[in-house]
Amino acid sequence: MKKSIKNLVAIFCLVSAWVYSENVRVNNLWGSESIHKDLDSLKKKNVKDIENKGLPILSSTTINQQLTKIQTIETTPQLTDWSKAPNSYIFDPSLSSDGLYIPVKKAYVMWRDDKYMGGKEIPSGKLTANVLWEDVQGLIKSDAAYSLEILGSGENAKIKVPINKFREGNAVIAFSVNNEIYWSWHVWVTDDPTKGSTYKSFDNLKRIRNNNVIESIPASDWKWMDRNLGAISSSITGAEWNRNGGLLYQWGRKDPMPPLVMKGNGFYEASGRIGRVRHRGAKNFTNAISFDAFRKFVTFSNASVGNNIRLSVRNPLSLIYVNKDDNSGPAFYNNNTNLPVNWFGRYTELKDNQLSELNLWSDNSQGKIDANYKIDNSARPYRDKSSYDPCPNGWRVPSMLVANLASPTYVDDIRVDFSPYGLRTNLGVNTFEANQYHKVKPTDTNVPVFMKGFRMFTNGGYDLSNVGGYKMGIFPGTGQIILHAHEGQYTDQHHTALWTATMTRHFDQTPSIGARGLFMVPDKDQPDIPDPNFPNVKGRYFYEPLDNMPTSDANGCRCIKDPLYVVDDYNFPTEYIAYEEEYKEGLDNPNSYQLVKNTINSTIEIPINKAFAVQSGLLNNKNILNSTSFNNLKANVLWTTNSNLISTVLVSNPSPSSLSELSTSNIVVGIRANQSGNAVVTLHNGSISNPVYWSWHIWVTDTPIISVKYTTELPVANLTNYVNYVEKADVILETEFMDRNLGAIEAFPTVVNPLTPTTAEMARIRSATGLHYQWGRKDPIPIFQNADNRASYNVFLGSAATNGTVSYTTLPMTTYNNLSGGYIVAYNTYTNSSNANILVADKTSEKIAKVLSYSVRNPLVYMIPSTFAPYNSAAPIYTNGTDWLLNEPNLASDRWGRGGDKSPFDPCPEGWRIPDITNTTFVVNQDFGITPWYKKDKNVGTS
Repeated sequence: MKKSIKNLVAIFCLVSAWVYSENVRVNNLWGSESIHKDLDSLKKKNVKDIENKGLPILSSTTINQQLTKIQTIETTPQLTDWSKAPNSYIFDPSLSSDGLYIPVKKAYVMWRDDKYMGGKEIPSGKLTANVLWEDVQGLIKSDAAYSLEILGSGENAKIKVPINKFREGNAVIAFSVNNEIYWSWHVWVTDDPTKGSTYKSFDNLKRIRNNNVIESIPASDWKWMDRNLGAISSSITGAEWNRNGGLLYQWGRKDPMPPLVMKGNGFYEASGRIGRVRHRGAKNFTNAISFDAFRKFVTFSNASVGNNIRLSVRNPLSLIYVNKDDNSGPAFYNNNTNLPVNWFGRYTELKDNQLSELNLWSDNSQGKIDANYKIDNSARPYRDKSSYDPCPNGWRVPSMLVANLASPTYVDDIRVDFSPYGLRTNLGVNTFEANQYHKVKPTDTNVPVFMKGFRMFTNGGYDLSNVGGYKMGIFPGTGQIILHAHEGQYTDQHHTALWTATMTRHFDQTPSIGARGLFMVPDKDQPDIPDPNFPNVKGRYFYEPLDNMPTSDANGCRCIKDPLYVVDDYNFPTEYIAYEEEYKEGLDNPNSYQLVKNTINSTIEIPINKAFAVQSGLLNNKNILNSTSFNNLKANVLWTTNSNLISTVLVSNPSPSSLSELSTSNIVVGIRANQSGNAVVTLHNGSISNPVYWSWHIWVTDTPIISVKYTTELPVANLTNYVNYVEKADVILETEFMDRNLGAIEAFPTVVNPLTPTTAEMARIRSATGLHYQWGRKDPIPIFQNADNRASYNVFLGSAATNGTVSYTTLPMTTYNNLSGGYIVAYNTYTNSSNANILVADKTSEKIAKVLSYSVRNPLVYMIPSTFAPYNSAAPIYTNGTDWLLNEPNLASDRWGRGGDKSPFDPCPEGWRIPDITNTTFVVNQDFGITPWYKKDKNVGTS
């Protein structure tokens, strides 16, 4: 009977809990089979015995009703915690999808229920969504006002985010009600970034589940991303090295800040509904806004956690700082410049020394310190992801294993392996640095085992793929925004600064103002001598895995796999937009085809599929994928330097039945024996007088092209840990050059006597001239003039017949150079309504696509500006360039593949490309080695 009474009491308590807490999720305490068994036994017990115990009597009907309710609880899916829905989304362009959907429910939950910003319901009203900013124009397919479609209503609505899969980059999508932003999400378009290492600095990492069970994290649930959050790659020297740093975050905030400067010091803009935003240091602000203009300064007495977090949510692109009450400058605790007030201000429920307990990014220790923090058992377990975490679903910001900043005597003796970025040693930071282990040495001589294998790239970053025998990953520089350094602007792209989730605190009443992070310096421009055995090897090369950085700084993030999102049931898989027809076949095919003249007739076959890939994917011409756009394909010779060069030009399979058959269609170009020269062939549909779809350069040389290898200089020997270290330049460049200019029939000869070249040498000099190109265009322009005697020559315009034979008319230099003719066209003409049709309301990406389309349709037109940028007499080096693309500079700077793969507009043949440089900024006495033509010790910026 005693057992039955206990069971009845347990059931009664459960029922009571349900009555009074119906909105609380109830865990399944028993299996349904045991509940049935207990209730059946209760029905058979003597009710009088229960009365003697003073307990209430439940009738059989009541018990059955409660059983039904318990079964309902048991079978009803657990309520989804939308506060843990992600703040960012990864989109891999290789997916068979046209984009993704973002549910807005999290915004409603956070404004209503969040501990810090909640209690402020989102009002009813008009829901809108837009691209707040994107760092690559046209990345998100939105309308002219950057608006996006919203499906559904209220908190069940979702934003449709169609993505241009021909581009990679970042965007922030804003959700607004009545034109007020209530939440925003980062969309990160890149190839799969989830293939990082499984490195653990501390072996026995644990997690605490929401049922309070603490357990070791399974190996399958621990992993790093291979790059920083927002980065397009992690490579320091390979493709996309110029965009390997990622985005920046103030600690505890969900929204990223774009650096607006590439690794190679080139400025770019973030554009969207917010406007066109540029770095303070940019030299052109026509139609643009400085990033600094968005900063928010809150006075100290008004800086509360609730208000400042809501301010940050409403202003995703604004860095937030706390000022003194008189707005005379940044606020500091006790006027101590080492204690800047956190961007989020103060919290009435916590003392300033306890602000780490706000726990905005889910620290393992919840911001609380432990008196015993050095032993293995001090390591705190991972907890559920924070609502403000910036990482995508299934990923999170890594945490320290303790939140202590230092010992009671203010010695930072926290274990190195308690940092997720730490090495596998239990040394305290104080001992680690006292032994100078934080200074990366040029070799592994006298270096402890756990430090062996660092690979430093001067002013680039660190490769830690084999440190102490462990694969930690590759860490390019991120740069930083620090209000109290470099005038508060983004700088030091080579520094690596990556946050952890842990805000630290002392044992005493010192305000908590910083969070731990990884800080690495590969600064070659400092005068330090890391190893006296190499007195000429200079620079500051630091590795600091437990750096304490003010929360108001903006640093990078590197996400780890969230070890709890599955077991604690807050998995929010991305919902993708249904796949729409796209065409990428041939996108990377070359724009020129080279052949050495032969004693017999030969042919060149050019796949036409590239025309359809570029037109549909990069030039916004989706109509070209309609079957009526390729039902009668024609080819022509637009021009040639030699009317005897091409005998015929035809399209094989001129009427492909489907898009998939386009790859079987080629332009077949017949080349006559013993002829050399240059030509451009074009593709059309219906008639050769119809618009040009695409064009290709035919280049037939007299002699084979030879590769000439050039290395700018050799590295200092025996520096195993400093990759290709040289004394002045940042890098060594090894390049294979063609032995001639593009379009040259011969390589420039070796002239025996430059003062009196022979007739044969002069003939070869004439043949070595090549063709001209406007920067960023794929098509050559004939120069109409011999290099040796400056005499003009004609080119020939072709007209292909139905059978492929070609007749020619002459185009002399005087006709081409006539400004009243049709070959030299000014910007105001080629952008008018009869040509590119640039409209005031067009987004920048649309303007770029329209003008590029015009250039594709008119391969022989020389496009010139209508006005030129004014000369900057005060600082001539800052005179803006004047571009053919648009009437402002520095747009679409990747037309020839800046820092990345070969561009679809690159004019070079297969296996070749336009060379690149490593830096666009000339710093006095530091401008060494930034071009592939660099000569050792010669300043690039001087003649």
